Amino acid sequence: MEVEDYIISMRRYFHEYPELSFKEYKTADKIEEELKKMGLSPKRITETGIICDIRGNGSKTVAIRADMDALPVQEENNIDYKSKNPGVMHACGHDTHMAMLLGVAKMFTEQNNIPGTIRLIFQPAEENPPGGAVEMIKNGALDGVDYIIGQHIWGNKDMGKAYIYYHEMMANADRFVIKLTGKGGHGSAPQDAIDVIYISGHLIEMIHNIVSREIDPQEAAVITIGTINAGFRFNVIASHAELTGTVRTFNNDTQAKIERRIKEILEGLKLTYRIDYEYDYIKGYPVLINNEEVSRIIEKNAAEVLGQENIVHPKPDMGGEDFAYYLQKVPGAYYFLGGGNREKGIYSPNHSPTFNVDERSLKYGAMILKKSAEDLLKK
Repeated sequence: MEVEDYIISMRRYFHEYPELSFKEYKTADKIEEELKKMGLSPKRITETGIICDIRGNGSKTVAIRADMDALPVQEENNIDYKSKNPGVMHACGHDTHMAMLLGVAKMFTEQNNIPGTIRLIFQPAEENPPGGAVEMIKNGALDGVDYIIGQHIWGNKDMGKAYIYYHEMMANADRFVIKLTGKGGHGSAPQDAIDVIYISGHLIEMIHNIVSREIDPQEAAVITIGTINAGFRFNVIASHAELTGTVRTFNNDTQAKIERRIKEILEGLKLTYRIDYEYDYIKGYPVLINNEEVSRIIEKNAAEVLGQENIVHPKPDMGGEDFAYYLQKVPGAYYFLGGGNREKGIYSPNHSPTFNVDERSLKYGAMILKKSAEDLLKK
């Protein structure tokens, strides 16, 4: 498969030169260069976001999206195409997404009688909420589009398998920031202070109790406190603390209840301990809900490429994805592509400094996207 070598070479180029969210300038230049070599006319619709139509004969348009940005991670892999940008790495596989979409473009441009229009969407900043999808949509990425599809490679899911979701696939991905203000003092005299580290301990326990004691056990929800910063010396009672965390839900009523209950807990602690607080709850990417009909088309083609025995139907994932915004506008679906290989020692999770993929998986992803897009054009 000649296009396989091309996809792998593109993946290695992007992996070697990663760029952070909204700064994908050289990445975008390379994508435009490759598309122009294929005789296409890419269009920059944001600073780094690109759309490009491959026109055939037919009235429908199917969009395929790839994200472009890397993460602020120092790569620890010992590979020839290791990141050359210190502290920046394609640790989530977006290098493979771009490469596979370029492979799809190459296959379509070498084919006659495309039954409609294929729109390639190269989107910046998936990793950095509010994300790049909103601006891409605002600037016309979905204009005239009938369906949209996309995929995400996963480093610790088995290569040669596709993970299909008919409805809810990924969660509401929110974050919060809480700042507590008490009264500092000497560690030997707690009676003269208001100790925000002590109070933070109560706060963390009470926040975690929301899920364990106030949410229906059959309703998926996660609250994680990711950071807590307070104090600066062993014998000084801290007067300020800041906590940050994330909330993941699928149900919007559950989302609203958790946001409200954290606020009520803080009000109770204010009365009990005489603290002041600031509370910001920031809604992130919404729940990603696939169109079942489109998911089944992807599944059919994945089964043809990989074998029916390699189709997996997992429970919804608590991660977040701004592909959800596209699905709020047009019918479409997203799926996971396995990229891990335990025998080769390639099985690190996404966002890990040792994340990598078995590159044999890339041809599968490109073929599944291409076949699925063709089927949607014929609908």
